[in-house]
Amino acid sequence: MMESQAKRLALEQLYKDNFKPEVYLSTYYRTLDVEVEFFLGNLHHFFFVSNGGQHGEGDGTCRTRQVEPEVNDADDGGEKAVHNNETKKKEGRRVLEIGSGPVPISMISASRWSEWIVCSDFLEQNRQNIKQWLTMTAITSTAPGRHDETWLPFFRYVTELERAESETLLLDRVRLSVRAVVPCNVLLTDPLMNDKDAAQNADGCSSLYDVIITTLCLEFATLSVDEYSSAVGNVTSLLRPEGFLVIQGALGNSHYWHNNHQFPSVTLSRAVVESAIKNAGCLVVDWRELARCCSPQDKPADHSAVFYCLARKNPIQTTTTTTK
Repeated sequence: MMESQAKRLALEQLYKDNFKPEVYLSTYYRTLDVEVEFFLGNLHHFFFVSNGGQHGEGDGTCRTRQVEPEVNDADDGGEKAVHNNETKKKEGRRVLEIGSGPVPISMISASRWSEWIVCSDFLEQNRQNIKQWLTMTAITSTAPGRHDETWLPFFRYVTELERAESETLLLDRVRLSVRAVVPCNVLLTDPLMNDKDAAQNADGCSSLYDVIITTLCLEFATLSVDEYSSAVGNVTSLLRPEGFLVIQGALGNSHYWHNNHQFPSVTLSRAVVESAIKNAGCLVVDWRELARCCSPQDKPADHSAVFYCLARKNPIQTTTTTTK
């Protein structure tokens, strides 16, 4: 127990002392690569094409897809129909991103579906990076991630998927939709630590989330498969019954390099992820994989593939009693 606690404290200190948002972004997000397109395409499909799980998701059937590098599995007619039939229900929908890091791109498609998004991260420096980008207080800064120039290729990619008028509209949409950037710790039973900014909804009342997104987070925030499973359970506790959990991450990864330091990762397989989701009281309804497309020089990590997993939280089970 003491040894595992020491390792946990060492990992937290490693991130606090050595994770530098600007360096991280200049390494892993200096260009829009195929693996990031995979993540963005999946989020677009969930929030835009399936309308947040209301069209063809969560019917109890798990769909497995081995994805080719060019990801765009939505037909023209389907996207137009969804777009034309979209009603103004955005304000009541709540989306939480766990482990946003210094990266705002997971919110692009989410902001199409919801006007109430909360971002969260363990590190103060990551939260500050997101806040500065949202408010544009550092617009004159040349640091990566703190001005729109860094993210334009990513927003432009989603703009093309949505057939939107311009990436500027999506930039504005995200900034209007993100209501709070708060601390989180996925190893706590309440990962948001009862943060009041995160707890409120559009009516100022506390409620659970309709959708929770986490990308490239949980495997790097934990030190073992058991800890990973606990983290999935903790995150899922913030999700309403029958809400959707979107987990995106790396398969077969043991570490990544950043700022001349090696950061460890729990080595994930599909079985590990699905077991954790089942233990958290959710049902997997979609699974997609993309074999590694980036060289170790471009991304100094040892993953073999990236994945997208969509799960739905089980409904509340009501018990009935019979009188004999």
